[in-house]
Amino acid sequence: MEDINKRVLSVMDKKNLSRTAFASVLDVSLPVLTHISSGRNKPGLELIQKVLIHFKDIDPDWLVLGHGDMLRKRTEKPDLIKEIKEINSLKVDLDQISLNSKQVIDYNAILLKEVSYLYELNQYMLDNENKIKLMKEEINSIQDKIKAKLLD
Repeated sequence: MEDINKRVLSVMDKKNLSRTAFASVLDVSLPVLTHISSGRNKPGLELIQKVLIHFKDIDPDWLVLGHGDMLRKRTEKPDLIKEIKEINSLKVDLDQISLNSKQVIDYNAILLKEVSYLYELNQYMLDNENKIKLMKEEINSIQDKIKAKLLD
């Protein structure tokens, strides 16, 4: 009997199934399994596919080539709870920083408007000081004219 035949029958044994139950699970006829177990026929690709589809824990390399172990090696899923908590914490911090930055930017815009208003007000005050100076000079000039007329 071929090694691949033995491996197919080993799957049946490993799963504690009778030939009838194994044939039923794989949806093949009982004579197909009888021919495989007697060594008369080798399992075809369709049967191999059905074994791998129905028994996901069987390693394809082992079943087809005879390499490795019958069962697939289970890979441990990494525990990412700590990293997920860190990410969530950083997201909360990031949201708070974003909110604070927006508030500072909004306040900065208000202050810039105020500074602009103060600059305009300063210009207005400087213009008024010049007007006051000119008006005082004009008053002094008129007073000097009045004094000159009174002294004449």
